[in-house]
Amino acid sequence: MMQTNALSAMRAISSAKPIQKRRAMRASTRDARAVTPRASLAVDVARWTLSVPTMYAMVSINEYITHRYYQHAEFNKNETLKRVWCFFTRQKEAPKVGGGGHIEHHAETLDDMSLRVDDKWMKSEPAAVLEGNTYRGTAFEWDVTGLMTMQMVITCVPVLALMGFSAGPMAALIGGSTLAHALIWNSLHPAMHGLNEVPLQDGIPSLWLARYRESKYYDYLYLNHSGHHVLSGQCNYNVCCPLVDHVLGTYVEPEVWMKKTRVPFGKEHREFYPAGEYARNLAAKAAAAAIEGALQADAPADEGERDLVAA
Repeated sequence: MMQTNALSAMRAISSAKPIQKRRAMRASTRDARAVTPRASLAVDVARWTLSVPTMYAMVSINEYITHRYYQHAEFNKNETLKRVWCFFTRQKEAPKVGGGGHIEHHAETLDDMSLRVDDKWMKSEPAAVLEGNTYRGTAFEWDVTGLMTMQMVITCVPVLALMGFSAGPMAALIGGSTLAHALIWNSLHPAMHGLNEVPLQDGIPSLWLARYRESKYYDYLYLNHSGHHVLSGQCNYNVCCPLVDHVLGTYVEPEVWMKKTRVPFGKEHREFYPAGEYARNLAAKAAAAAIEGALQADAPADEGERDLVAA
């Protein structure tokens, strides 16, 4: 309505007297100024509203690609990705990725999500890869968070620029999304495998969202990631932001993968987030070994005493 009034006023200017022309021009200018802020506000509201699903999708995409093609080293098997890498880097041969210990993490995880501490595993070469890693490759420590931030910047800036965002809002959206992802990851992943809570000096603190571990959302994430382990890392690559698995057909429902578990699974057999369980199991194993060693050391002395008594 205001746009129509402004156009009508402009048409009337040519046939009006000088004083009337000036009055008509001022009136049309006021109408135009009134329309522009409202249109700009509507665009801003639409842009920020769309940014929420957009950033969720970008986190889901980055999480999926990193988990599947880097951590599970499927980059090494994908000739298309290797050609793309060579094209952009001008290299003749693509590098071979090792997964950063993630493959070894799968090897030491049992189907109930606890970690192996048996002698055969602890003396193996894969276990040696994780030696000295406090969180056994499960946590978003600060270095990993930094890499995720860089990845998000590279992939999200073009998308947000097309949406009309300037540098400041881009930084807020990328930083906020990366922080939210690390918060959920650290509150979910290390504890579900029985590792210690993540303190601030190591990464985004896991206890900040620990209160939500009993929520339906976390139950869904727990089951989703458990299926990823049970099926040997061949499905359910999204950990915190389920989306791409459903789009690409790599999501497997609990009703399917639970039939293939090799140990009892569920809260009635093992709580979902037994933080510190791995350290307790190692301590119990060490204590049992010490007791066994002491008994074996006492055995020869006991035999000597029996020989003396018999003599």
